[in-house]
Amino acid sequence: MRRVDLAGAAHLELVSGVLQLRPQDAMVEAMLNGWRAQQTARGLQDVATMGPRERLVRRFIEFTNEYPWNWTPSHMDEWTLSLTSEKHLAPSTIRNYQTDLRLFNEYLCDARYGWAAAIKKR
Repeated sequence: MRRVDLAGAAHLELVSGVLQLRPQDAMVEAMLNGWRAQQTARGLQDVATMGPRERLVRRFIEFTNEYPWNWTPSHMDEWTLSLTSEKHLAPSTIRNYQTDLRLFNEYLCDARYGWAAAIKKR
């Protein structure tokens, strides 16, 4: 696939030629920065939306103790169950959280942004 300069593309967010002390953490930060750039390029200027979405992704990473490229459907099921049984969140809130995580995953899996290829290289 041809590399394009879409806002949020992996090649625009990743620093090449630099040895990272914590490469997996640097990759996650680049992904989140890219997602923010992609959302902004699509007209979302609302920091009140983008900030909570990013914090949600960080909470999910903490809950699963896995990087996004290792997430599985069972992680979502376990997290949803914990939000229901332990946090007693409303179903609508949980659906909104699931939608935000789906948006992040769709961004990462969209070949135009090159994140899957970037992960394979590392």
